[in-house]
Amino acid sequence: MSDQRNNGVAMRDSSSDERKTCFVITPIGSDHSPTRRGAEGILDAVIVPVLQDLQFRVEVAHRISAPGSITNQVIERLLEADLVIANLTELNPNVMYELAVRHAKRLPVVSVAESGTLLPFDVSDERTIFYEDDMAGVTELAPKLRSAVQAAMQDTEPDNPIYRAAEAKVMRDVAQNDFQRYTLDILNKVRDSIAELESRSPISTSLSDRRPKEVMYAQVELSGNEDLAREFIEALSSIVPYVEKTRIWSHRDDVTSVEVIIGSDHRLGSASVGDLLRQASEHASVDVNHFKAY
Repeated sequence: MSDQRNNGVAMRDSSSDERKTCFVITPIGSDHSPTRRGAEGILDAVIVPVLQDLQFRVEVAHRISAPGSITNQVIERLLEADLVIANLTELNPNVMYELAVRHAKRLPVVSVAESGTLLPFDVSDERTIFYEDDMAGVTELAPKLRSAVQAAMQDTEPDNPIYRAAEAKVMRDVAQNDFQRYTLDILNKVRDSIAELESRSPISTSLSDRRPKEVMYAQVELSGNEDLAREFIEALSSIVPYVEKTRIWSHRDDVTSVEVIIGSDHRLGSASVGDLLRQASEHASVDVNHFKAY
């Protein structure tokens, strides 16, 4: 029996299929909504064609026609599929939950997101392919997705936040047998990490010098390279007395993201943080595309 297809996505049938399976988790939205149109567009224009060309059988939750509990079917595929593609655009709660389930299994995942998506701290370290939601973006995304899928399938020990937390617990359990040696090792690593951060940080004022009354964490997306991002942080530290850089990374040649901690003796909110970020961007002559503060 040949595969049945629904909008270009292979559906399960009773015949054997030797191809690997790929399950796609994505925001869906209501019918005809911008979310639905964006999700369907990237599925049909890029994800499904690339995966089928790589000999994967592709399934998506909202296109499963088999009877039964959709929740059970989704969980089953998250735990059993050879590969999961996660579209993190809009940071949909269902997608983030399903990603966590997949991480718990420690099986291959490839994440994509529309440019401008500010990833939560928990997954910001994970490799994510950012794309533009237009015709040129489709052309640019396809080869990147193909390479990422091939690399993910060759990775024998996929890394993710849940695995790292579990590994840390194992280390704590081991430490009970040799607590002093383990503690000294950890303290040495912390000391080395602090020394490295201090040597790289352009900021002279630290939160540890004086504890502010209000502290907020901000993720900022800038137009420019990492050098401009550092100038932005220096400008911000000249405006706000308590600034800590946590990370700088580039999405593309012309876009860089920054994570900072901002402290103040006065009450801070998203609006006031936004004003501070805009002031810093004017001083550094760099544009702030998006920011998120909490």
